Amino acid sequence: MDFKIGDDITEDNKKNNSVVPIIIIVVMAIIIGLIVFFISNAIFGVKEPKEEAPVSTQLSITDENVKILYQYVTYGIKGERNTKFIKEKNVTIDSFTNEEKFYYALQFAQVEDFKVTDKVDENNRKVYRLYHETVKEYMQRFFGGSVQYSSDISLVYPFSFRINGNNVGYITEVEEDGFDVVFDGLEEDIISSNIVEPYYSELVAAYKEADGTYRLEEKIIYTDVKEEEGIYTVNIFKDYEKTQLIETKENQTKEMLANNPINIENYKDKASTITYHFGLFDKMLYFDSSTITNA
Repeated sequence: MDFKIGDDITEDNKKNNSVVPIIIIVVMAIIIGLIVFFISNAIFGVKEPKEEAPVSTQLSITDENVKILYQYVTYGIKGERNTKFIKEKNVTIDSFTNEEKFYYALQFAQVEDFKVTDKVDENNRKVYRLYHETVKEYMQRFFGGSVQYSSDISLVYPFSFRINGNNVGYITEVEEDGFDVVFDGLEEDIISSNIVEPYYSELVAAYKEADGTYRLEEKIIYTDVKEEEGIYTVNIFKDYEKTQLIETKENQTKEMLANNPINIENYKDKASTITYHFGLFDKMLYFDSSTITNA
């Protein structure tokens, strides 16, 4: 057999040319396989569940902050709760009159806030000074930093304390730095003699929201009483307007009502709910809004 120069080289080239495409195909198959694997794993793979931050945390109704905030909105002069939050379905800072703002802000007043002056009024009664900065502090404590009010006011206010044996303060703005206050008269706390109260309420839940604000929930029912010859009919309602009847108690005597008084525990599932929202101002909680729902 004759051999020509170059025969071996030609044969080797053919072998190399056939191997290279196979290698490329294998590499491409591996790459495509990896891509498909990672995409499938991203879509269908088992994912670790993400822990979501709690929206709110339920608090005990005996929590100290909760008790303080509830006192804010259930406050009333002479120990009788004001009905603003009881009868108004939606309350915000814009819902308050100027006098109402003073009413709620002055619940924080203390004896030491009233500074002795060398003045007396026309009736020779000692005049005390209540400074604007003190009133502003109390306004912001209840209503927050955006509160606006007029100091041009004359107000008669029964405080929870006595000065010189009196607790009724006559407040007028007469100086740029504050109010003149004269104490004259004593008004004791109101002691109810009602057989049936006009409403019954109870704080039932409290929450601290994720942003540090608070939410309180209070259950409430309203009553209407009719009496004829010593016999009472008691209607129990969801709403202050007394249009949504829950129950009627007929043929009741005074003794029956005393021995089996109205108890909101029996009506919580049908009672209305007052929800109070408290915002944050300078690390201090203040009243922001309230709503009454009849659901």
